[in-house]
This record gives sequence, structure tokens and C-alpha cells, in this order.
Amino acid sequence: MSVPLTERPSPALREWPRVQVHPGTGVVDRRGDVLLVVPVLPPSSAERVRELVRLCHRPDPTGSARVDALRALLDLRAADLPGFALLVRSGSVLRALVHGPVRVRVDGRAPDLPAGDAARLGEHVLADGEWHELTVAADGDAELPAVSEVLRLDLESGTVPGAGVTLLPTAAGPAQQLPGGAAGAAGPGVPSSATALRPAVLFRTVLLGECVAAAGGQPARGARRPPLPIAGARGESGVDTATTGPEVLVEGVHCPHGHFTDPELPACPACGAPLSPAGPRVRLPRPPLGILVTDGGTIYPVTGDLLIGREAAQAPDVLAGRARALPLRDAARSTSRVHARLTVDGWKVLLSDNGSANGTFLSRSGAAGPWLPVTAQIPVRLVHGDRVRLGKRQLLFDTWRETAVSRGPR
Repeated sequence: MSVPLTERPSPALREWPRVQVHPGTGVVDRRGDVLLVVPVLPPSSAERVRELVRLCHRPDPTGSARVDALRALLDLRAADLPGFALLVRSGSVLRALVHGPVRVRVDGRAPDLPAGDAARLGEHVLADGEWHELTVAADGDAELPAVSEVLRLDLESGTVPGAGVTLLPTAAGPAQQLPGGAAGAAGPGVPSSATALRPAVLFRTVLLGECVAAAGGQPARGARRPPLPIAGARGESGVDTATTGPEVLVEGVHCPHGHFTDPELPACPACGAPLSPAGPRVRLPRPPLGILVTDGGTIYPVTGDLLIGREAAQAPDVLAGRARALPLRDAARSTSRVHARLTVDGWKVLLSDNGSANGTFLSRSGAAGPWLPVTAQIPVRLVHGDRVRLGKRQLLFDTWRETAVSRGPR
């Protein structure tokens, strides 16, 4: 059954059901419009699940690229992946894509549709208003968890341990019935908790090269931020002063406080103000999208394409002015002449290997890794805090985010 993926639903139809997590040692991951449930996580599959989570986190404005990539991953590594379910909100429907020994129950019964197997995805399509409770769990579980064992908070974002989930439509309001017909934690007649799991700390982005003005000995506004503390080569320092290339116009929106930013974001990264999907879009020069800091302390503003390597300055794209060079050398000559490429596409910063001898690797968990390979065929979008390893050298991608005042749980 095909599902229209390009329709623009009303705000009411975009509402996600409440996501209540079952206790367990699997993985439940929620990001934006997708919910990934891995009820059973064998130790040998941990690396494959990390790969699966990263795939699900990819931006997908078309609504189909993420699912196509998931099917391609199954073609390559179906035998290494544990059973999982991926729930995707699409307009006024919820798509449930199932692989392996995972069951989906709708209002207490299994849908009469083909389930996933070891080599393909089974798909269930659930229209709003046609169901009242959806449960995802490992196939073969004798019983669902008792009501008292279900985490009745609403998982809005993040990754938590769990053996499954129960989804309840939000349209029923705070008096929503819980699995098994119970009224809520406080007892019959008392509305269930509307508490949601949200980040306790907010972040905002400040202008590159500046620090937040604050009391208590913080650098004054306009002061240059020192290089980030990552160990590596010596003899490097300062800020790259090479030309940033021609001005590039991009389509964006202004937040209520006037910051020009990515129109696909739900909130302004500079001040946290919500962005209206229907807000007017304008074309203006693109601001810097971040910086790359070498392990020797040199800072390269990301304003356009960069070629990274031992002799990047001699690359044809650099000589023709289509890209800037980021020279990265070491005594062991561990980096290739043109080791990797950084491409700026609209508001995205994409990293790809350039056929290097020693490979390009990415870590989102600090210098200790795990380090995952970056290929030439599938560029990876960099996010704040990503570390890149090229031979024996490292780079850190930084959007100069500063911690704002913590508001605590809401």
C-alpha cells in the first residue's frame, strides 16, 4: 500500500501519539518524525544498531530517502541486524516498518498484513482515528508488561532502554486511558500524568569568534574564543584567513528575534524561538555554518566547500577557486594528498572520503570512539561536536554552541 508522502498535514494531524516505554534492555529511540524500537539487543549486534540509529536520524525532507536507505541496509546486512520496528509519521497516517521477530498489535490484535522477515520489511499503515492503542514488542513475548510497569511518561526525544512501546493517540487529552484499561498512575478518575521527557539543558548558537557576555569572569562579548582542547600536532595555531569564496544566497527564515536560519528547523538555533512552517522565506547570504578545529589548534570557518589533505592546495577545485584547502600533514604522511572533502549544500555540511589510503572516520562519542568509516559514496552530515579522524590527524566540527540557563524538567 502506497502512502502519500508529500502532503502537508495540518498541525493537529502532525501530532504524535504518546510514546510509553516498556521496561527492558533493548533500545527505544525517538527523533523528530521517527521512532525506532529494538526490543532485544544481542551484544553482537550493538554496532549494527548504532548504524541503524544513525540512519534513522538522517534528515529526510522527501519522506522516502530514509526508508530506501533502510531497505538498502537490509540487503547488505540483514543477517546482522536484530528485529526492529521503525514508526514514521506521514501526514495523517502512522507507518510501521517491521523487520525480524517483532510484532505490532493494534487495539490488542495483530493486523492482518504481511510481517517483516529476515530479508525484507513488512509495512503496516494506520490512519488517524482508526485505532486507539498500538503496541510494539518482541515476537514470542507471552504477555505485555503490566500497567504498573509501563513508563507512563511521553518519550518526546532521546534514546532509552526498553523492550517495546505502547502508543496512545494524543487526541483523547490528559484523561487518556492506559494499556489494560487503567485510568492512570493516580487511580481511577484522576488524569494520567502529562509529564514528558525533555532535555533539561537548552543550547543556543552565538556568532563565530565571539563568546557569551556573562558575569563571573567570562570573556566579554567580542573576545576571540581560544582553540578547543583537542590534542594532536604541534606548530599550528590561529584562524585561517584565506578567502571564503563568493557569497552564496540561500533560502531561509527569520526567527521572531531576527536571526536568519535554516527553514527546516523547528526552532531557531540562536535563541530557541519556535519557527513557523508557514513563515515567509527569503534569500539572503548564507552565514558561516560552523568551524573546523584541527588537533593543532587552527580554526577554519565553514563558509563553503573544503578539500582536506596533505597537498590539498594543489587540487584542481582549489586552484579553480571552487573550494578552499585545509592542509593536514604529519611526519608519518598518514594523510593522502586530498584525503577528504567537505561540501556545503544549502544549510548542510557534508563530509565524504576522497579515496584516501588510510580512510576517513567519524566519532560522535569523543576521542575514544567508536570511530565509524565515512565513504565516498554516502556523504555524512556533520553535527555539532563531531570528531573526524584522517590518518593520525583529527578535526573537530564546532558550531560554537554555548550552554544557556538550564530550565530543568518541565
